[in-house]
Amino acid sequence: MKKNMDQCIDFLCESDFPYGEAKGRVKYLDKKLKVIKAQAFLKAEGTGEQRKAISEIDPDHLAALEEYKNACLDMETLGVQRETINIRVEIWRTNSANQRKGNI
Repeated sequence: MKKNMDQCIDFLCESDFPYGEAKGRVKYLDKKLKVIKAQAFLKAEGTGEQRKAISEIDPDHLAALEEYKNACLDMETLGVQRETINIRVEIWRTNSANQRKGNI
C-alpha cells in the first residue's frame, strides 16, 4: 500500500472516480438483479412459491447475482483501501501536530 503522504493523497484523489463508479455499478446491478428475477418469475409456471423458487435459480438471475457479487467485492475492496489510507493520513496528521507541540 502507499507509504508517504504524497502517495496517500494521490491514491485518494485518483480513486475518487473509480470508487464512485463502483458504487454506481452496485446500485445499478441491484436494480438489474430485481428486474431479471421478476422476469423469470413472470415466465415461470406454478404457484406463487413455485414461481419464486424457479426465479431464484433461473440461469439469468444466477449470472446477474454473480455479477452483483463481483461488483460488491470491487467496491468494498476499494472502499477499504481508501479507509486504510485515510487512517494513515490521520495518524500522520496527529504525529505532525504532536511534533510541532514538542510531544514527540
